Amino acid sequence: MTSKIMDFIRYKGVVWKTPLAAALSWWLAEWAGSKHPFLAPLTVILAIQLTVDKSIQFAWQRVIGTIAGVLFTALVAPYVGLNGWSIGLLILIGALIVMWLKLDHAIMVQVTLSILMVLYFHSKAPSYALDRIRDTVIGAAVALLIHILFFPPDSVNKAHKKMILFTDHLSNRFIATANWVQAGCSKTVTPTLQEQMNSLFQELHQATTELDKAEQSLRYNPLGVQKRKFMQKLTMRMQQLRSGYANLADMIRVLVEWSENGNLANEDQRAWSDHLNALAKLIDEWKKELDESAAFTIAPLAPPPQMQAPAHMASYQYPLALYMNAEQVIQDFHNANFSNKTL
Repeated sequence: MTSKIMDFIRYKGVVWKTPLAAALSWWLAEWAGSKHPFLAPLTVILAIQLTVDKSIQFAWQRVIGTIAGVLFTALVAPYVGLNGWSIGLLILIGALIVMWLKLDHAIMVQVTLSILMVLYFHSKAPSYALDRIRDTVIGAAVALLIHILFFPPDSVNKAHKKMILFTDHLSNRFIATANWVQAGCSKTVTPTLQEQMNSLFQELHQATTELDKAEQSLRYNPLGVQKRKFMQKLTMRMQQLRSGYANLADMIRVLVEWSENGNLANEDQRAWSDHLNALAKLIDEWKKELDESAAFTIAPLAPPPQMQAPAHMASYQYPLALYMNAEQVIQDFHNANFSNKTL
């Protein structure tokens, strides 16, 4: 039971931080003399995002937009009435100013929202303009302090798990490719193999995105020194995973062309099936290091497989690799329908 409570506190901060910060910001707004203290918890609710960097971004955008909108409206409101035309005109002017300054769209939203609210409350509650600025600053400050200092969002473990899962799937794809080669690179199986590689690429993209999100979250975490060191190691491992995927994709492409040309002999099939299985085993061994989290030893757990071109092919391997890459570039960039004028 205690562990579940701790997990809730550690991983569901967005649930309990919002009410805590809202209550505290209301109390601080009242203590500061606000007659509209609801504006502080309103900012809290909007500012606490899933990641710290997004919370910081929204908080400063709301503060800047609110101050600009309030000051602009406070200067103009005494000279215009409250009706649909005046509201529309001031919102248009505010939006044009934000666009002219090339500010973010989120700031435009806060500016125009403040124009509307201050213009409406100006005659009914003269203190509203000052309260809106002060309470917005209070709410943003409380939200960020609680979000950053008390169990800040941590996506590192989630990114780590996604990388481990991707490593498993990458190893499986090497094994599937080995079986495909052993069976003679069947054309009926090739589309399925390529679809699986496309799915694996999407998974790689998701893992990369999660790792980027984790790095951004740690950027503003003053207590995340050890996590940042771990992130550096994960980033290094992610580069290896990207390279592993890219090399497998290239190997499949080469094997498809080799098979279609009719030059893939039975002994070559057996040899490359064994090679691919050995690479899958190597990745499985590598995954054990990834599972060790903080351990992360660099030395491999087992001697790497030896795969060298036969002596009689040594002088051909480099030019052949270059030709294959050059041919791939041509295939990628040569558009057979380039002359189609309807495009």
